[in-house]
Amino acid sequence: MKKLIHSLYLFAAILTIPNGHLFAQTQNDSLQIKEAVVNYLEGLDTNNPDRVAKALHADLAKRIVDKNKEGKDFPSNMTAASLIGYTKDFDFTLFYIEGVDSEAPLKVDISIYEISNGIATVKAVTNKFEFVDYIHLGKLDGEWKIINILWAWTGNTNKWMNKE
Repeated sequence: MKKLIHSLYLFAAILTIPNGHLFAQTQNDSLQIKEAVVNYLEGLDTNNPDRVAKALHADLAKRIVDKNKEGKDFPSNMTAASLIGYTKDFDFTLFYIEGVDSEAPLKVDISIYEISNGIATVKAVTNKFEFVDYIHLGKLDGEWKIINILWAWTGNTNKWMNKE
């Protein structure tokens, strides 16, 4: 009886430990998260709005901390509809690192920082774009969708930043 009580205490203690890894997602979740991020970035690179739309939740908020004309910082916002709309015709090569071969295949480096209870935090960088994305995804109706993107420039050689 004493052994049973100790076992139950141990079991209760394990259940109360705040550790997201006890409720970790599957390997398939990791693959689906990476697929969503690749669809988003490759969709931009190839001007494919369908791939971008597949990756994003309709309520996406994509933000960058920018400066206004007075030099004051502010968050600049973009919605899913805006991003998908721009994807078809915008020249995303303007965001390329100077000297990048535009014909080279896009390589996406994805770091999954955390997957827990149907949400994930990811960092994505590419061999072409001169920006980094910090991405929050949610698993909705069995599919991983990008809900938030906070992004920043990683340099200043791209044509967009140097346009006149």
